[in-house]
Amino acid sequence: MDDSLQTMYEVLGVDGQRYGPETADTIRSWMQSGRLNHQSLIRRVGETGWSTLAELPEVTQSMPGPPPLPSPTPIQPPGVILWYKIYCAAMALMYMLLAVGFLVLRSMDLGVEVDPDEFQVTSTIMIVFGVPLALFYFISCFLTHRGWHWIWGVISIGIGMTGCCLPACIPLLIFWIKPETKAWLNRNS
Repeated sequence: MDDSLQTMYEVLGVDGQRYGPETADTIRSWMQSGRLNHQSLIRRVGETGWSTLAELPEVTQSMPGPPPLPSPTPIQPPGVILWYKIYCAAMALMYMLLAVGFLVLRSMDLGVEVDPDEFQVTSTIMIVFGVPLALFYFISCFLTHRGWHWIWGVISIGIGMTGCCLPACIPLLIFWIKPETKAWLNRNS
């Protein structure tokens, strides 16, 4: 092989197509633009085997190293996860008791002056919203560490902030949005 071909390279694209022959400078510019990374397959013109760019230091000599690997998910959940599960269990219990309580009250003769139409509307609203919310919070108790569970948690804490649980929800939300909680729940920033 002559000298001009020894410094030429071919790249195997993710589409399976070969690109090149190109110079090392062109390959470096493709890396800087994000078209290639240290795991991209490359070979010198005339060779039959493919290597990763990281294995060819003459091409990547002035390039920064591969990006750092994402930090692994911590094995121990942050303390807020336990408090979140306690909060969800309490909310599920509260909404279920409200729904059951109004079901029981509907079947009883209250014996006090209560507008029956107003009571029917109020009890229907409590039952229609109480049962789904109780199920929502019950399911929330069993969430694991997945990215979308972080959003689910924000929603469940937000719902609690609309009522009497506001004092408990504020610190829970503060700890929920901390980076260690997001990391444990695999939530990329």
